[in-house]
Amino acid sequence: GAQVSVLEGHGGSVYGVCWSPCGGKLASGSWRDNRIIVWDVASGRQLHVLQGHTGDINCVSWSGDGALIASGSDDTTVVVWEAASGRRVTTLEGGPTA
Repeated sequence: GAQVSVLEGHGGSVYGVCWSPCGGKLASGSWRDNRIIVWDVASGRQLHVLQGHTGDINCVSWSGDGALIASGSDDTTVVVWEAASGRRVTTLEGGPTA
């Protein structure tokens, strides 16, 4: 297949990418810059830059209805974000890794 677009904006390697349920948005999480970027895929525009983790981001996932995004980090937290606004909804604290 042909390359559709390149989304640039992270300051480190990208380790988590997830399509929104509607397929029009993409969430990407990065090591080193500790940010999640929500993209409009058609335009390549950044819709939100989600900041709040203090460690590398390992995974991102959309809720089934597309309303929320969850991100997991080396800082042992999972942060839940409101997809439409980028507002942090809650932070789930983890313990030390085994």
